[in-house]
Amino acid sequence: MGNLSSVNNVNLIIASLGGSPQPVILSVAANHPDRIIFLSSHDTVKLSADVLGALDFQPEVEYEIVDNPNLLSECYQKCRLCIDRAEKHGYLPDQILVDYTGGTKVMTAALLLASIGKHFQFNYVGGKQRDKDGVGVVLNGHEKFFNEMSPWIVFAEEERRKVATLFNSRRYYSVIEIIDSLNMGRVPVKIMRYFKTLRQVSDGLLNWDQFNIKKAYELISQGMVMLEEHCQLYKQSDLTDFSAQVKGMVVRLQEILKKTKGLTIPHTLLIDDLLNNARRKIADKRNDDAAARIYRALELYGQLCFLQVTGSENDSVDPDIVPEKIRDDYIRRYLDRSSGTLKLPLQATFNFLECKGHGAGIRFKQQLKKIKNIQSNRNKSILAHGLAPVSDGAVKSIFNTVADFVQFNNSYDFPLLP
Repeated sequence: MGNLSSVNNVNLIIASLGGSPQPVILSVAANHPDRIIFLSSHDTVKLSADVLGALDFQPEVEYEIVDNPNLLSECYQKCRLCIDRAEKHGYLPDQILVDYTGGTKVMTAALLLASIGKHFQFNYVGGKQRDKDGVGVVLNGHEKFFNEMSPWIVFAEEERRKVATLFNSRRYYSVIEIIDSLNMGRVPVKIMRYFKTLRQVSDGLLNWDQFNIKKAYELISQGMVMLEEHCQLYKQSDLTDFSAQVKGMVVRLQEILKKTKGLTIPHTLLIDDLLNNARRKIADKRNDDAAARIYRALELYGQLCFLQVTGSENDSVDPDIVPEKIRDDYIRRYLDRSSGTLKLPLQATFNFLECKGHGAGIRFKQQLKKIKNIQSNRNKSILAHGLAPVSDGAVKSIFNTVADFVQFNNSYDFPLLP
């Protein structure tokens, strides 16, 4: 609960008038603004003289008069004009105080609605002792400032719901933008911690979705610590399951970095990551992005199998290790004369493996028709060599074919907020 001390650094007050002028006098006297914008009706405008007459200084004064103080649409329009006036004076948002103590219920409701998205300071003057058997105005000398009764408490909760919806739709950049736009100085501590933690995790998942694995691991690890602290502070938090999911993501990222030696060597976990990324893109109706990831998973699978068989990469192959029956053809078609090595594309890689009796090469030959359909769909994509988008049916067929071919069985989803 507040007291009668001033709010920090107030240069302008927007004050609704109605009822007793005493609360407004106290608010203005405590904050000593350079300017006041009074929101009043024709009947209550005279109260501004009582307010100004009680001050030992003379602020600049402006007025917005409401013709019908019980009509919400009209009150809201006048409140918007008050805010426009205030902002045109060039003050920073936190140098503007909205005092919504006086006026009709409709006027105060409209003032809050009009200013709820702004980063202003807010104040309400109330108290326990009132006239009319406790239901009238606050008795003089018993007023208290309620600075914490800011609509930011409601606004922050609405923003929390909004970012949760965006987060669960994997729109992490939008989540980050909304949280960065909030004035955390106005947000209750619990919700502030929630937003800061969620921003950290969102940034990590955004980086993971963009294959920045190392950065994702760093950010999500930090987010996990923040989540655990949040759950410890607020025992009734509904984030316990979410925290466990985030911890699972950290373990998964850690495993990827370990098995790939910091992303310096290929591993089947990267194939899993590509296909899970593709699953998210399919769910988000980003079929061309999904097709590119699926095709890359197929390529990477071939590269990994080739490395296991030969100990070398398929883009720098010694011609002497190529089976004799295909060697001349490979030299003619794939030789890089500057290096003297072979650079093998996808089909040539799997043909090599088939000649070596490797299971992946044998399966490739058996499923060659399906694989060629994948290549055709990928090449027709506007993100490859064509002009047409990949259809829903095509991308699902591509995914199922490649998932079966590479023996994909490690599907996982990003965490969802309650």
